[in-house]
Amino acid sequence: MASKKNNKKNENLDNNKNNSKISVVWYPGHMVKAQNDIKSVIKLIDIVVEVLDARIPLSSRNPIIDELAKDKQRIIVLNKSDLADDEVTKNWINYFKSKDISCISVNSEVPQDIKSIVSEIVKKGEIAYKEKIEKLNIEYKPIYRVLIAGIPNVGKSTIINKIAKKNSANVSNKPGVTVKNQWIRVQDNIDLLDTPGLLWPKLDENNAGEKLALTGNIKQEILDLESIACLGIEMLLKNDKYKNMFLDKYKINEEDIDSLDYYDILELLGRKRGCLISGGNVDMLKASKVFLDELKSGKIGRISLENI
Repeated sequence: MASKKNNKKNENLDNNKNNSKISVVWYPGHMVKAQNDIKSVIKLIDIVVEVLDARIPLSSRNPIIDELAKDKQRIIVLNKSDLADDEVTKNWINYFKSKDISCISVNSEVPQDIKSIVSEIVKKGEIAYKEKIEKLNIEYKPIYRVLIAGIPNVGKSTIINKIAKKNSANVSNKPGVTVKNQWIRVQDNIDLLDTPGLLWPKLDENNAGEKLALTGNIKQEILDLESIACLGIEMLLKNDKYKNMFLDKYKINEEDIDSLDYYDILELLGRKRGCLISGGNVDMLKASKVFLDELKSGKIGRISLENI
């Protein structure tokens, strides 16, 4: 038993040395098709709304949206802002505004936040309409056609359903549920195009794969949960504010972890949370699941994994 534990610990230590990355490969065929479908309808679109995870605005972006959305009115929605560090989110809003992109932070479960998205769509729609009538030199009843894009599990379909006030888009707590484009009429002058989640295939840049895993935007089935948990602990402990949140949550004294590596800290966390098996050993898989669930659900605190 001890030999197996040491072997697994050594594997995790090797995975975490020198900020090495965990290989994450997940780009289903329907995402390629969705990307091509969007390219074929983008000429019909007036406004592009990109839904990002407020905790990881960079890693939850797909750079292809910049290409697809050029010459379009744009809105960035930082969803799950209730789970993110508020000060960091404000910095991101200012950053995107400096790029001439409207940006708002929302919690998709708050009705007023949904209204703010609609209000922003109407503002951008009016701008797009003026541009059209100037080109065509005629007036007509405007229908604002809006593309809603985002990575899997970022809350895109939930936002669409809240705006439409009905379950028009498929919703699940598992990534990758929407599998085809669908138009949804909202009010009398807004058409929303819901799209499958567009995950960027280059997940090895900026530690994107790990951050997507830590926030629950990638299916856990494809990951080494112990390695991901160790990386999550490392990220928190390197930030003084989040380190204090972590220590407080798990009732751990700072001096107790000074000489421990991240795998040992995960083991200590598991012991604190009662993740025990026969012989008093820690079930490391269960400890990993406990930590990852509490991190992504905000039970440790409001944490952002990317700052500007």
